[in-house]
Amino acid sequence: MKTPPFKRSLKNNFFTLDGRKCLALAAATALIANSTAYASSKVINDAGTTDEEKQKITFSGSGYVGYRHDSNVSVSELDTNSNVDDSAVQSKALLKVSVKPTNEWENELSISRADTRYQTLSEFDLGLTTLSASTKYTLDFAKLGAHYYHASATLDGRDFLTYQQYGLSAGKLLGQRTYLRISSDLIDKKFKNRPEDAPIRDSEAVALRSDLFYFFEGDDFFQIALKYQNEDAQDNAFDYTGKGIDLAYTYPFAVFSKPLKLKVAYQLDMRDYASVQDSGIGREDDRQLIEMSADYAVYDHIDIRLSTQYGDYASSVDGANYQETIAELGINVHF
Repeated sequence: MKTPPFKRSLKNNFFTLDGRKCLALAAATALIANSTAYASSKVINDAGTTDEEKQKITFSGSGYVGYRHDSNVSVSELDTNSNVDDSAVQSKALLKVSVKPTNEWENELSISRADTRYQTLSEFDLGLTTLSASTKYTLDFAKLGAHYYHASATLDGRDFLTYQQYGLSAGKLLGQRTYLRISSDLIDKKFKNRPEDAPIRDSEAVALRSDLFYFFEGDDFFQIALKYQNEDAQDNAFDYTGKGIDLAYTYPFAVFSKPLKLKVAYQLDMRDYASVQDSGIGREDDRQLIEMSADYAVYDHIDIRLSTQYGDYASSVDGANYQETIAELGINVHF
């Protein structure tokens, strides 16, 4: 079947952008490296500066251990669910360095690792290593930024998925309480160790997102995001156009003189897959996710986290049509 013109155009654009991806990543790395050297020299050479001016490089990190119960262990990226409940130990670690050469220019590098280990369904054990880099510069009219995100996932101890995301963003404070951020991204997914008869899910995508934050008189705030994504897979059956909305409300307050942060969030993702005429199956997905969490600071650097989420993954494909509830209790140590 002949490839439609818009598909050929999308693929051509991705091949053209490969060089730009490498150039963008190299430029971001160089900028962050230069800013690190600049910040270090400023701290060493300016003996007479104030403490605030010396804080050019800062380090932060965290470690988390939690216990979760999953009503229906699943791998959404593979449209697979077990219809079996299980419990798991969840662990996470994060290390971040922030470099701020000037008041207007800030950079971040971070690396993290997350593991989910199930008691019974070890074939669903998931490991995730992520690396991210970002640079932002504040101008009079907006804050402009570039970011890169790389994730490597393992499933049951075997390489599973490599995910890369490159993007640009712009943010602007509107009045005293409203902040608007717009971003565009290129996404690349590559699946590994797939069975011989399994379809090729490798894909490239273009994504757009806008976030609007509204800050109330207290420290609470509301967030609404609009999302769009056009994904082009090697197997046309997995081509889709996605639209969605995210809503979240965060309310921090004190209990027994200790900070407590409550958050309620809702996500809706609607995907229209390739039609039969384009070698697809005309699949449609409507994914809804409701999350609630509470973070309580028992000590300055120790938080207790309680969270729950319910997902309704409605799809015209049986394997992708299921419900899932996850509850988790954990402790987070940070510095």
